[in-house]
Amino acid sequence: MAEYWGIKVEDIFNTMKERFRPEGAKDVDAFFGYDIQNEGKWKLTVKNDEMKIEKTDDLSGCVSTMKADGETFVGVNTGKVDATNAFMSGKVKVEGDIGAFGKTGKLFRKFVIAKKEMTTKDYLTDMFATIVPRFKAKESEGIDASFAFDLGGADGGKWTVFVKDKVCTVTTTIEGKPTVTLEFNEAKDYVDFILGKIDAQSILAAGKAAAKGDINMMASKWPILFEKYKDPMAGNVQEQELLVLKKTISVNQKFSTGPIMGKFLKGLKDKKIYANKCPKCGRLQLPPREVCAECHVRAADFVEVGPEGEVRYMDIVYYAMPDPLTGVARETPYGSIFVLLDGCTGNETLTHFIRKDQIQKIQLGWNEKKGTRVRPVWEKNRIADIWDIKYFEIDE
Repeated sequence: MAEYWGIKVEDIFNTMKERFRPEGAKDVDAFFGYDIQNEGKWKLTVKNDEMKIEKTDDLSGCVSTMKADGETFVGVNTGKVDATNAFMSGKVKVEGDIGAFGKTGKLFRKFVIAKKEMTTKDYLTDMFATIVPRFKAKESEGIDASFAFDLGGADGGKWTVFVKDKVCTVTTTIEGKPTVTLEFNEAKDYVDFILGKIDAQSILAAGKAAAKGDINMMASKWPILFEKYKDPMAGNVQEQELLVLKKTISVNQKFSTGPIMGKFLKGLKDKKIYANKCPKCGRLQLPPREVCAECHVRAADFVEVGPEGEVRYMDIVYYAMPDPLTGVARETPYGSIFVLLDGCTGNETLTHFIRKDQIQKIQLGWNEKKGTRVRPVWEKNRIADIWDIKYFEIDE
């Protein structure tokens, strides 16, 4: 198996048992799959506060499966690669129930790289391997430059870093005519320089290094274009377990909806949806507000609208944030729709959810184009709450 930052993919899986947190596995009873490109497949079984990890080609029965290449997988687990960026860029994919897979984050303590001495060659490999991840594209507007590194000695080598069109690439040779070239007689001096053990002025004065070309490009632009290199050996301490107190915060207070919102909520209890009407411009507001947003006059008159309508917009949510009061995240994916109820015009839409199995059937309205017709599905026991409407479904 290949190594990434000195870590093999199997090292992550082999340490899962010792990193397992039974307290994080409460109420978890599922199979999770890991499909790591060119490395293999693993199945994680979690049941009765226990876990088992096995390498297998059979990932059937898994509630969700993570797919990634070896470098990304190791990088995410060691903190070398940002997990959110990897997911958004498609380097990490989750097939199946994404919400369920999110629970695996609570199952294990963080993987800690075992402390070991790094050679000059190890440092050089890591330094140039992390250049692209450390690149700040937003700072590279209008820059077209190449930075060459000619490092001597037994562990040395040649590299060229190209920055053009907000893209950074690295080669293991010196190509073309670099904008600036750094030359070090010994690669170890370069490593010590990057780690802050020796300063540039001293090593240049001693004749152990030289800079050719546009020196200002290296001195002024490089620190802006790239995040500072972090020594993997610095701060390499065992992670401490965080103390967590799980509690639902309850504040002893009463919130008054007022006459306008109160009328709207009471209407839901009777399966009626009310908008309020501006006495000046005649526009409807849904949900109702005390004052017309355009005329700034009080709007106390109500008009019953809907309950059917058309979908104007829809957001499909694949990653749900936990409810701040309960800590429970809504099952994904789900569709958040904006319904223009019959009787309403413009953007006075009511936001709610579409029935889960109908997400892909929804057509959006746009200008004169009509969206899919929908109707509310009411709760049997209603309490004058927005959730008296369970969700909307296609009006067939």
